Parts: sequence; C-alpha cells; structure tokens
Amino acid sequence: MTDLGPAERFMAGAIGEPGARTFYIYIECAGQPSWFLLEKGQVEALARQSLETIERAGLAVDEAAVKHLVEGPTELPWPTDPDAVAFRVGAMALRMDEGGSLIVVILQDSEAEDELDQTTFQVAPEQLRAMSIQALDEVHAGRPICPKCRLPEDPEGHRCPSSNGHHPAR
Repeated sequence: MTDLGPAERFMAGAIGEPGARTFYIYIECAGQPSWFLLEKGQVEALARQSLETIERAGLAVDEAAVKHLVEGPTELPWPTDPDAVAFRVGAMALRMDEGGSLIVVILQDSEAEDELDQTTFQVAPEQLRAMSIQALDEVHAGRPICPKCRLPEDPEGHRCPSSNGHHPAR
C-alpha cells in the first residue's frame, strides 16, 4: 500500500480525440506527480459519487475555491515516459477518516490478488468537487450519443444497431 499524503493537485481527464481517448487521474503530492489509467465510466462514476458524498456528508465547501480550481489550469500534464503511469485502476473508493479528511483509495486492476497494489491520498472537499466538475465536462465532451440506440456515434459513420442491418453503403 502506498499513501501519497495530501494532494496538491487532483484532476481527472482525457487525452486524444473523441472515440480514441485515454482517461486518467493525475495526482500531485509533495511535488511528485502520479498518473493512473482508467475507463471513461470509472471517471464518470468517481465524479458523480464524489459529488454525492460531499452532499450526503454535509461537508462545507468553499465555492470560491472550487471556482478558482475549475477555472485554473485544466490542461493535464501527460507523462512522456510510459513507465511513469502507476497502474490501470481496477476499483476506487472514497472514505472519511476520523479527522474528517477525505481519502481516495485506488486499487490496481489485476488478475492476481497477491499483486494487488493500493494507493491512497487525501483531498480537500474543494479539490474533490472541482475534480468532479472538470471530469464530468470531459466525459460529456466526447462523441455525441445516437438518439436511437443510445451508443456513441462513430465520427466516420455510425452503424446504428437500431437500424436492424439497414445501413447506407460505404
């Protein structure tokens, strides 16, 4: 288990073009950056559950600080060295410790339980809320959703399953 401590920066986002994006979490603790790969659905789930947790716990959030974080630098740094990515995320959890600090727990996606890596770090409610807002914006900035099948449309020609095999010739 790795405890990174308090996060100075905590962001979720993607690189690449819609339909071929790579999603990740970026964390900076004690000046050290960490990257974790994850799926688009995991980013969305983390963002939504984080907002719900803040609300359910009745945490006081400084909205001016959230606005400052959301409007600040949104360009996520991407590691030039592929070995800098810690691991692919299998599961995430959010909990509060006895002192009321929010702890994010990231578990490695691994078939072998004995190789399971776990990373934890602390975030302020403002950081968590700002990450959630930015992450949801990023998730919804992808490909448009087909109104018929509710699947993302392929920018090079959507072959909608709802058309029952009646597709335009390519």
